[in-house]
Amino acid sequence: MSESSNHGFQAGSTGSDEGKPHPDVTGRYYIPGFPIGEGKTDYEKYLRTVELLSLQKSAAESVSPEELLFQVTHQASELWMKLMLRELNEAIAFMAADNLWMALRSLRLVHDCQRVLVMQVDLIGSHISIVEYGKIRTALGQGSGMESPGFNWLLEMAPKLGEALDQLLIRRQITIREIYTQYQQHMELHTLCEALMDYDDLFHKWRAHHMALVARTIGTDSNSLKGLATQVLQKGVKIRFFPELLEIRSILTNESGVAYGGQPLGSEGTP
Repeated sequence: MSESSNHGFQAGSTGSDEGKPHPDVTGRYYIPGFPIGEGKTDYEKYLRTVELLSLQKSAAESVSPEELLFQVTHQASELWMKLMLRELNEAIAFMAADNLWMALRSLRLVHDCQRVLVMQVDLIGSHISIVEYGKIRTALGQGSGMESPGFNWLLEMAPKLGEALDQLLIRRQITIREIYTQYQQHMELHTLCEALMDYDDLFHKWRAHHMALVARTIGTDSNSLKGLATQVLQKGVKIRFFPELLEIRSILTNESGVAYGGQPLGSEGTP
């Protein structure tokens, strides 16, 4: 290997490196001086990165150095919710067509998007101080997460998912009880019902994490920017999308022989 191709260094060389070029440790794909970020590559054109990266406030416009984190996480959340809405509509269409495995494929992606949303809520709580968040609130007007278009569209999706499940059970002439008590014979339907429960659980956790974020940033005895008490958010945390899928668990538990406690264990660990 020539000296020039080795950035001026030779194996086993000794002495001063003064005057020798520094090795390129960036792993860059373009030559130095390439106009990065000007929208000249196909990647940038396809993703519209110039426009995308201009949607956040500049440092001069920001009221807090932590405002960029606040904006990025919320803007990204709207994009994840856009994807979720598309996949939920796909799941409903697949359920209507009795293509349950494809419906499950869409729901699986939705679940992973939900986990990202939960992580983003926690990211804000972990890295934005209450003092800096107070500054950010001054730039929000009367803005509230309850105004999120993605969030509100997702709320409207819940009854549509429930109706799609109801119509599916009517066509299959089967009840939720039969699906759960005879799950081995109805594994496809059982898996779908549990996937809907996963969606419900993860949505519930997302709202609970958001409530925890509110408590951590502005407290539980304060009002939102709309003048609403933060306790209003707690009502949403209690709502579940598919009460029938929760109810079957209580029914089957109460019908079991150990619903209210079994017999005390003997000395050998047996009743």
